[in-house]
Amino acid sequence: MRRIHASDLRPFVAELVSGLDASEDVAETVAESLVEADLRGHGSHGSIRMGTSYLEMIETGEIHPRATPELEPLSGVTAQVDGNGQYGQVVGRRAVEAGIELTEDRDVAMVGVRDASHLGRIGEWAERAAEAGRCFAAFVNTGGTDPLVTPPGSADRLFSTNPLAFGVPSFGALPHPIVLDMATSQVAHGKVTKRAVENRPLPEGWVVDEAGEIVTDSDEYEEAGRGALMPLGGLTSGHKGFGLAMIAELFAGIVGDHPVTGQGGGEWVNNGAMFVFADPDGFSNEAANRERVEALAGMIRDAEGPDAVPMGPSAKGDRARIPGEPEHETREKRLAEGIPFHEETLELLADVAREVDAEAAIPDSFGV
Repeated sequence: MRRIHASDLRPFVAELVSGLDASEDVAETVAESLVEADLRGHGSHGSIRMGTSYLEMIETGEIHPRATPELEPLSGVTAQVDGNGQYGQVVGRRAVEAGIELTEDRDVAMVGVRDASHLGRIGEWAERAAEAGRCFAAFVNTGGTDPLVTPPGSADRLFSTNPLAFGVPSFGALPHPIVLDMATSQVAHGKVTKRAVENRPLPEGWVVDEAGEIVTDSDEYEEAGRGALMPLGGLTSGHKGFGLAMIAELFAGIVGDHPVTGQGGGEWVNNGAMFVFADPDGFSNEAANRERVEALAGMIRDAEGPDAVPMGPSAKGDRARIPGEPEHETREKRLAEGIPFHEETLELLADVAREVDAEAAIPDSFGV
C-alpha cells in the first residue's frame, strides 16, 4: 500500500484523460471528480476508473470525449441535459448547475439527464447542490446497459445498481453537508471491480449464483460472469432494494427521456437520471433548519453504543455516523497524509499512461 498525494495524482489523471482525446477543460473536470472520490474514501469511483472502464469505453465509443452536453429548458422549473456520451463527470456538473440556476428564482426544479455515459460518484452531485444551499435528490439508471443485479428469487443479471443520492445543507450546524449516496443493490459494482483488481475476496451476502451459492471470488464474478449482485437487503429483505431499483429505473427513464432496463442493452454503463432541487428558504428559514440539524446530530452522537450491538460487516466504524461525515473526515486526513492505493491499482494506472503516451507523467511516488 502506497500513499499518493492529491497534488500529484490530479495532474496525472488529467494527463490520462487528455491522452484519450479530451480537451484540457474536460480533462481537468474529470480528474477533479475522480480524485475527489479517492479523497473521500470512494476509490471504486476514483482514479481506478481510468483503467477498469473508461479506457475501454473510449476505445469502443461509449464515451465521446469531444462531445458537448446540451441543455434543453422545458419550463420555468424543468430541463433536460443530453450528455451526448461525454464523460459523466462533465454531464453531471452541467445538470447540477442547471438545477441551481433554475432554483435561483423558484423554490423547486427538476432536471432530467440522458446519455451521460458514467455519472461517476453520484454523491458528488448531492454535495455540489447542498453546498450551493439546495436540498437534492437523484435517481439513476443505466438505460438497460451493463446489467449486474438480480431481482429477489433469481440470479439473472437484469438491473443496474440504480444509485440514489440525497443532499441537505447543514445550515452552519456541521462542517459538511448531509449527503447519502447509496446503491439499491447490496453494494456498488465499482467496489466489486476494485476488489478484483486488488485480488481481494467479496464479503458473503453480496453475490449469489443460480445454484443459490454465495459467491466470494471477485474474479469469478467479474471475469467469469458467475452470479449476480443481490438487491439491497439480500436474502432477508431484498424485495425492498428491488422496489427502490424499479422506482429509480422509471424516474430516471421518464424524466431523463432515457431507456430503462428491458429496452436497451450493452456492455458499458450509460446513465440516465432524475435530479430534484429545492431551495430550503422557500419553505423554512436558516435558523430553524440549523436547529433541526443540530437536534438530529446531537441525538445520534448521544446514542448509546454497547459493544454487544454490532454495526454489521459492511459498516465503517463501530458507531452510527451522520451521512457525509465519514467522507468529510476521510478527505481531511487524506489531504494531509495522501491517498492509500494498492500496488495493483498503481500498476494498472501506469499501464494506462504507457498506452496513451503519458508515461512521463507517472508520479515518482507510484514506485512503478
